[in-house]
Amino acid sequence: MRAEFNAFKAELAVPSVLNNRVFTAVRVTDAGELVRDNYAVTIPYLPELDDKRYTAPQTANSAELCEFDVRFVGTTADAVLLLLDAALEHMLFRVLTIPGRVCDPIRVDRTANDRAGMQFDKSARLFYIDATFVFTSRSA
Repeated sequence: MRAEFNAFKAELAVPSVLNNRVFTAVRVTDAGELVRDNYAVTIPYLPELDDKRYTAPQTANSAELCEFDVRFVGTTADAVLLLLDAALEHMLFRVLTIPGRVCDPIRVDRTANDRAGMQFDKSARLFYIDATFVFTSRSA
């Protein structure tokens, strides 16, 4: 699970507008206030292990359905769309290379986010949009 997450984070940060802008937590200042900047936040997942086997139990080495939620945050709606466009252009159909595993191409799960579309946080004065990237990782 960690290998898939690390590979996903690294690949998400490849586009120049996302380079050094992919984090695993919302950014806050030392005073505890949200950082007003353009960046992406992605978090680990609890994988769905499913080898389609009915006679043996699933193991940590089973096929994993990997789902990574990414929140694109920006000071303007245009900034959020710039980050999202870069991520989609780079990540869609990308196949991650993970030692000992074989991965399917990455796709976006449109049904995973119940509040699709851009949102605005008044207290932080930041725009954001959520996307879920999905792929399956299997033992090689």
